[in-house]
Amino acid sequence: MRFLSGRGVKLMHTFLDDESPLIVPAVSVTVRDASGATVYTGDATSSGDAWSVALPAQPEGVYTVDWVAAGLAVDRDGFEVVAGFLFTLPEARQSDMDLADTSRFPTAELRHYREVVEDEFERITARSFVPRTARVEVEADGTPVLYLGYFDVTELKAVSSPSGSEDVTGWAADSTGFLRAPYELPEGARYTVTFGYGFGQVPEDVKRAGLLRLRSFLTAERSGIPDRATAFVAAEGGNFTLATAGRNGWETGLPEVDAVLKRYKYGIFYDVFGVSR
Repeated sequence: MRFLSGRGVKLMHTFLDDESPLIVPAVSVTVRDASGATVYTGDATSSGDAWSVALPAQPEGVYTVDWVAAGLAVDRDGFEVVAGFLFTLPEARQSDMDLADTSRFPTAELRHYREVVEDEFERITARSFVPRTARVEVEADGTPVLYLGYFDVTELKAVSSPSGSEDVTGWAADSTGFLRAPYELPEGARYTVTFGYGFGQVPEDVKRAGLLRLRSFLTAERSGIPDRATAFVAAEGGNFTLATAGRNGWETGLPEVDAVLKRYKYGIFYDVFGVSR
């Protein structure tokens, strides 16, 4: 689940035993940031089987949430705060007349599949098209350089070494994910680095591709073509070969979407340096 920076965060949770909701008398909530520091603790409010809690706006990053039902269960989930989305939900509804139907496609479903599309695009290209914050642990090799494994790095936020927090004055990260310290780092020492990465603004062709991919997820049943089909014969005549995800270089199986994503992949980077995320 993702929330936009600068906005409040409303979390909801239901305790389940498989498909059956558990009836619990009271629930407390603890929220921690990526470093493990507690940023919120308090009691949740119930509404039927669902429990909720409202948090003030949080900085960009990834958070874990512990929902504690006294004497019964502890459930853990999480959320992320980002500086933007691939597209807005109004843009999604305007992109297809069917998606304008809020009863058939409720807000929660659109939000979920928007995240699915964002994650898929980042997995395929190894780049984020929205501003995000990551926190990774990297092992030094005796040089001043650490490789973060992310492209489009925009900001170095913090570095922690085995001896504690580092003064990052003089440290510099480039857009290809290489972080250079002003001195050699001991071989084998592990450094935890927090940094911002991603595009400052979503390219228009990527946004259009994202909307196409969203519609393909939500309206797949309209095609009438079985999921496993690689070809079909039209009723009007003619044989057609389908672009199938995972075959012949296709990633999503949507030619227009795959063509856009291919333009943003750093293929030569992997060929030359032999590294990947």
